[in-house]
Amino acid sequence: MNVSDYLSDDGLALLALCSGFALPEGAAEGGATPFTLSEWNKLARQVHDSLLQQPAALQGRTAADLARDLAIPPDDAERIVRLLDRSGRLALELEGLFSRGLWAVTRADEPYPAKLRDTLKHQAPTVLFGAGSLQLLKGGGIAVIGSRNIDEAGTVFAQEVGRKAAAARLPVVSGGARGTDRLAMGAALEAGGIAFGILADSLERTVRQPDLRQLLLDGQLVLLTPYVPAAGFSVGAAMGRNKVIYGLADFAVVVSSDFQTGGTWAGAVEALKAGWCPVFARDGAEVPKGNRELLKLGAASLAGADLETAGNLPEWLREHARRRPVERDLFG
Repeated sequence: MNVSDYLSDDGLALLALCSGFALPEGAAEGGATPFTLSEWNKLARQVHDSLLQQPAALQGRTAADLARDLAIPPDDAERIVRLLDRSGRLALELEGLFSRGLWAVTRADEPYPAKLRDTLKHQAPTVLFGAGSLQLLKGGGIAVIGSRNIDEAGTVFAQEVGRKAAAARLPVVSGGARGTDRLAMGAALEAGGIAFGILADSLERTVRQPDLRQLLLDGQLVLLTPYVPAAGFSVGAAMGRNKVIYGLADFAVVVSSDFQTGGTWAGAVEALKAGWCPVFARDGAEVPKGNRELLKLGAASLAGADLETAGNLPEWLREHARRRPVERDLFG
């Protein structure tokens, strides 16, 4: 894999500005803190409206030049210069990353998943790191979301969604965590299907698992994360990756959710409000309270009997989806 096939000059600048990848230890104390998503969205508009127009044009300019050309405070201009002033280190680290079979891509690059960009718009992550075929991310999939601790009925349901997604040649999109995620992804992969794992834990450590390595090589699995490849698990990361799961999916199925707590609940509520994709919740007498409340908030019902009799799951979901208007915003 070649870095230039994934990252353009604009992408390299965006990676330097918005990611902690290859950032020297202690850089943050020196004022080189990567731009957050909201900060970059604001700066991107200022760059676009200036004579510079593109992120790559920020390279090689002094802080005084940037402060003048972008009409930004001197501290922000100095921050840009410090973040960009590691091109040599960044190039070296990228070569190492790609040599290990991993990749990086930014919102400024053509290979970035168009569905994710089109769905999330200004909320789409500026940088993605991953492993596996980036080409597989061009299409959609069925997101399967749920708790780590899941009952027997939920287990059967999650696995059946995975198998039916594989039969329809649609990827399963999930978080790769213990419980619902792995059950659905595993069932899809065993049926010869494809799975996308959106990680909130270390990508570098995950790809070293021998069984996953082979699935990546066989083109059945794609792993990606909006966080630096070595980053460990955190609750914040788990919450933050939820939108990527929904953003890559044509439909989302919530198998099991707690009520008003946990990442499954928060992600589903956010997706329903934003209208990223049609959201379904497992329905029935024994489902958790969170599922019942999501149905009240606008999720469509998917009972076990419906799942069992659905000959083509994507067609069934399309016919029974509830759609809400997407809330528009400044960058929509």
